[in-house]
Amino acid sequence: MTDWQNLTEHDAIEAAVAEYGKDRVASVAYCALKAYDGRDSAENRVWFRLFLKPQSASASRKCL
Repeated sequence: MTDWQNLTEHDAIEAAVAEYGKDRVASVAYCALKAYDGRDSAENRVWFRLFLKPQSASASRKCL
C-alpha cells in the first residue's frame, strides 16, 4: 500500500479500496486493523479516525 503519511483522506480511502475491495468503510476498517499491533500508533490513529468519520464514505463517492 502507498505510504499513508502522504495521502489525503480521499486518496487514503481509494488506496484502502484498491487494497481490500469496493466497500469503502470495510476497506478503511481493515487498514485500521492491519495498522494495529497491540500498541497505539500514528498510522492506526489515522485509519481509525478516518473509519469513524461518517461523511468519509459518502464524500469519497462524490470524488469518483
